Amino acid sequence: MTDVISQKGLLPAGLNDVLYPSAEIQAKTIEKLLDVFSSYGYLRVKPPLVEFEDSLLLDGPGSLLKDSTFRIMDPLSQKMMAVRSDMTAQISRISSTRMSHLARPLRLSYSGDVLRVKGDSFNMDRQKTQVGAELIGMQSERIDAEIILLCVKSLVSIDVSSITIDLNLPFLRDYLLKEIPVSSRDEINEAIDRKDQNLIKKLKIKNSDLILDFMKAAGDYNHSIKILSRLKLDNFAAEARDYLLNVGKIIKENDSLVNISIDPLENRGFKYHTGLSFTLFSQNHKGEIAKGGRYQTISKETATGFTIYTEKLYNTSNDLIERNLVYIPFLNIRIAEKIIKKGYKVIFGKKSNDDIELDAREMGCKYIWNNETIEKIKD
Repeated sequence: MTDVISQKGLLPAGLNDVLYPSAEIQAKTIEKLLDVFSSYGYLRVKPPLVEFEDSLLLDGPGSLLKDSTFRIMDPLSQKMMAVRSDMTAQISRISSTRMSHLARPLRLSYSGDVLRVKGDSFNMDRQKTQVGAELIGMQSERIDAEIILLCVKSLVSIDVSSITIDLNLPFLRDYLLKEIPVSSRDEINEAIDRKDQNLIKKLKIKNSDLILDFMKAAGDYNHSIKILSRLKLDNFAAEARDYLLNVGKIIKENDSLVNISIDPLENRGFKYHTGLSFTLFSQNHKGEIAKGGRYQTISKETATGFTIYTEKLYNTSNDLIERNLVYIPFLNIRIAEKIIKKGYKVIFGKKSNDDIELDAREMGCKYIWNNETIEKIKD
């Protein structure tokens, strides 16, 4: 019987039960982030978990998410449906349809679970919780700076410190390689990813000098702006470079303490982004903690937004889940409400129990309701 029950507890690879206290920590973390978004005028939306495949995956950001998406057959309509693997595609649909009549820029925020066919190298979980914000309908350095600063502000609210913003121009790599034969691009892209300047020199490709200059510019903010400012570029590249530098300047004007790095040619992870993009890191957390940038919605509006990888950020301190539980030996809602109004939480005791204090300890309580007062249980 025990083996049968154990088998029923098995879950598919990459899917997990989230138990206490992790589930409570996650919920409180997400609400803190959403509260920050709301404070800055971002309207909360909640898309469905499943949509018709042809609306979720064919246009805008969704068109590049096909390989990571589960499909199912809808028994009612007999149409193929898709389980969302990224909520940005749904925000694109909502802003272009049901909220198309609202004034721009439109500010939206969201949270919800997504399901992916595979995990990634940093996190093998296939079900993840996305929390993010999108600013739709305008394009400017100030707009990009706003969304980045909002991301930083929300992370600080959940006690993430030592944050670094890495600014990127993922489209710039394609622009510099546009005249290179497709057969040669894999090797060049790999060299750029590895920061292998010697290989780029050996290949002697068109724009190799510019590629090397941009590779040398990768680094901390002060180092990068010195190199980038001196580069002689054509109109397109110069405009992209100046845009990036202006965004960095606005961020610094609003938050002089935040760290900024620049890697102009970084494009990994930016599948549907069409403009300036960014990644956030923290010295206290492994890998990327947030990612975002500019893209186009299904109605070809410019939008910029970010997603926070909440699974990496859940605070394990007891501050978020401090229970301050009061044990009430009997069932009395009126007394419970009085205690709750004082800032405590309550739990009712068993119907009959000879050792109230022992029962209270087993239930994780710090206090007992006794003789009309809250008494602390002695350690």
